[in-house]
Amino acid sequence: MNETMQNTAIIYNTNKLPHVKALPVLGGCLLLSAAVCVAQVLGNSVILLLCLLGYLVFTVWACNKGIVFPVLLYFLPWSPLLKMYNGGISFFTIALLLCCMVSLLQNKMSLRLYQIILAALLMALTLVTKAIQHNPIGNDYLCFLIMLLLFPCVMQGSIENISFYRITIFFACGIVSAALTAQQIATFPNISQFITVNSYLTVTRLSGFYGDPNFYSAHISACLAGIQLLLCYEKGRRNQLVLAILALILLYCGLLSASKSFIIVTACLFLLWVPILLEKGASSSRFRLFMGVLCAGIVIASSSAFQALLQIVDDRFAQASNMSELTTGRTDLWKNYIHEFLYNPITLLFGEGYTSINLNNKGSHNTLIQLVYQFGLIGIPFLVSWVVISLRNLFAQFNVGRVQWKHVLLVCVGVALPWMGIDILQFDEFFLLPIYAVIGIAYSTNSTENT
Repeated sequence: MNETMQNTAIIYNTNKLPHVKALPVLGGCLLLSAAVCVAQVLGNSVILLLCLLGYLVFTVWACNKGIVFPVLLYFLPWSPLLKMYNGGISFFTIALLLCCMVSLLQNKMSLRLYQIILAALLMALTLVTKAIQHNPIGNDYLCFLIMLLLFPCVMQGSIENISFYRITIFFACGIVSAALTAQQIATFPNISQFITVNSYLTVTRLSGFYGDPNFYSAHISACLAGIQLLLCYEKGRRNQLVLAILALILLYCGLLSASKSFIIVTACLFLLWVPILLEKGASSSRFRLFMGVLCAGIVIASSSAFQALLQIVDDRFAQASNMSELTTGRTDLWKNYIHEFLYNPITLLFGEGYTSINLNNKGSHNTLIQLVYQFGLIGIPFLVSWVVISLRNLFAQFNVGRVQWKHVLLVCVGVALPWMGIDILQFDEFFLLPIYAVIGIAYSTNSTENT
């Protein structure tokens, strides 16, 4: 066995990873998020600034130690709260940019050719488009270009200590802590400015610190897919118990959003997961796990707490009398955007140049449509090429063997499907969630080969 394979084995054998070392880091994440909460509730700008600066220092330290991805995924659900004021730039985005700079320095200021060429092409295209469409150059646009140029450096420099188990645990803890905290402090005046609480009939739809329950539930769907994948291979009963408990809490948090898309995606994940869990040649422990999950699901579904949440979601489906109501008006938005493409060839070909200005001040609520609206048919190949090359290089670093397509489908459904009903391009999730998916696919492939 060569050195590369040895390193790969260490990366993916989660039972051999020093989990104890991850506990102080997770504790630091919890303390920092709690401190930010207290500062936001008090409305003290000095304390808040110190907490946010502490978060930046902590993230840069994690980047230097090669454990930045777990930290970033923990704080991703907290990102709307990591601001000095409502509408300001999130310090999460600033942390991402700092990680890019640190990784660039670690790589001795070296950039791959595709990073430079594709970022330059997209910059040239979008600047010309902005000039034609008279759209402004905003901070989000500048941050996006910088991320295109430098973010692959982060993927190259933070590979040594990657553990899919560790990343998923951090991600789940971030989601749960943000969701439950937001539920408790949403009524505080200084917090309510960051939280848009949606209501359906007499039901309050929770969304963590996000303004849209669907963004909130999209995180949960991605994490649930990761947990399901881990449960197929984790043999330690303690690890299985931790994962099962987190999955249960995530499911509860997801139902609190009363999101129809969350129910659909969760159902798809379960239908995909069961055949993987019970595939030919599977160990008896997988069957016991399946029976345990089935029994727990029956008990939970019959409990009063979950029945009330399921009834809320059922009412949302039952109230829909047509496709527009079923999709909460999304089909009408899609028709409007498609009509714009058909009757405005400039937008169809060149897009709007990556701008926050939407058609009739309403988002497309579909990532594919948003791609066309922002970059046009000419710009899409450039961005897709950047994504494909970046992820291919990441696969190469993991030395992934034969891909398990059932596992790929499971991960892609959890990570990508929720974003077919919402926009992702102008959020940090665009850069982070594909990496999470790749690490999960690589983990499953390596685990299958070891088995």
